[in-house]
Amino acid sequence: MKKKLLLISLDAMIGKDIEILKILPTFAPILEKASIVKSVETVYPSMTYTAHASIVSGTYPEKHGVITNEVFTPLMNKAPWYELRTQNKAQILPELAQENGYSAFINSWPTLVGANVDYVIQRAGIHYPKEEQESEIRKNSNAVLTQEMWDYCAEAWTLPNYYSTDKFSALASKYVINRYQPDLTLMHMTLPDHYRHSHGVLSEKLVDAYKYLDDMLAIVVDELKAQGLYEQTTFVFCSDHGQVDIDMSVNANKLLIENGLLTVDEEGNMTDWQVYVQSSAVSAHVYLKDPTDQQLTDKVYQLLNENRELLYIEHIFTREQVKKTYRLDGNFTFVLEAKEGSSFGFNIMADYQNPIMNEDYRVSRGTHGHIPSKGEQPCLILSGPGVLEGKELSVAKVVDIAPTCAAILGFEMPEADGRVLREILVD
Repeated sequence: MKKKLLLISLDAMIGKDIEILKILPTFAPILEKASIVKSVETVYPSMTYTAHASIVSGTYPEKHGVITNEVFTPLMNKAPWYELRTQNKAQILPELAQENGYSAFINSWPTLVGANVDYVIQRAGIHYPKEEQESEIRKNSNAVLTQEMWDYCAEAWTLPNYYSTDKFSALASKYVINRYQPDLTLMHMTLPDHYRHSHGVLSEKLVDAYKYLDDMLAIVVDELKAQGLYEQTTFVFCSDHGQVDIDMSVNANKLLIENGLLTVDEEGNMTDWQVYVQSSAVSAHVYLKDPTDQQLTDKVYQLLNENRELLYIEHIFTREQVKKTYRLDGNFTFVLEAKEGSSFGFNIMADYQNPIMNEDYRVSRGTHGHIPSKGEQPCLILSGPGVLEGKELSVAKVVDIAPTCAAILGFEMPEADGRVLREILVD
């Protein structure tokens, strides 16, 4: 009998959340037989798209190239996100699974629009207005998204953001499992991340988020049971990052404007630039139009260093330093890390220090993008065929998830940076 594996990313799930899952009716029976890693080291920056590219490939950002959520696009206020499979330069688990004879279903997993697998359903993401979501979903998905399937899932879009996307993911999985029984399914659920952004990292309201996700998981589990697939399915629940609470956001680009390195019009639109600071929430990438200009590089470093207190900068990493320490590389010149309680904002016309507003994940009550050692840590749960029961590891890394899933299915990921967690797998 062919193996089945369901990999679900619960965005911003942390180790402390496991106690909530243990009392929920759908999660609890799975956790009773699970092996657990309560602390999983993520990548830098701890951003959703960067981490998901690492989870699915088992590689660090220096190799896969997804270095934050949004692609740096000069003079564009709303930059595109790293949605496309072609932007992830590494091998990925579902494509390798298909090469090894397994059918694969990608369901709303960040960075994988256009992946070469049998079934791809990609939601538009909450950064698209509701009126644009249907067209984006249809554009981003492959032929599995028939009109029948759309109509089956359409009730999800009557719900508020995040609830709607998670309901859509659950219904889409139910539909595809019913008709095609894929061997490997990847899903992404977002509600814990939304609650942490809105209410804080350790808010008691997280219980409500997980109760909703338990209902969504039940939709999928009930279909697995109806198809006789539940007992042969290995469940892997992972997380991309933790979060930290912040009290304010900082506009580093104001310093550049005042020093003639960035120009804007009266409406706040960039008209020209020599230097730009792109927010990744608690961290930021500093871009120079001419990164080979050593005089400008020195000037920018001195300017940032002299204004550490004003901009609440904890670290200024050079490109070489951040590559060596965190295996992050890109066309930026520096990476900034904010001090505790602050993040870098996205509004170039804002003051230096600004209150949190929950209007954007980068300036919300809880946020991420920080170095991996900060804040509450993500976790990993594995349960089912091929996994030992009741084992607990103290630490692992997000880059270990894909090679471990591959090992459960019976193939290798030779280009992965992570390792197989063999100590929790059946020999």
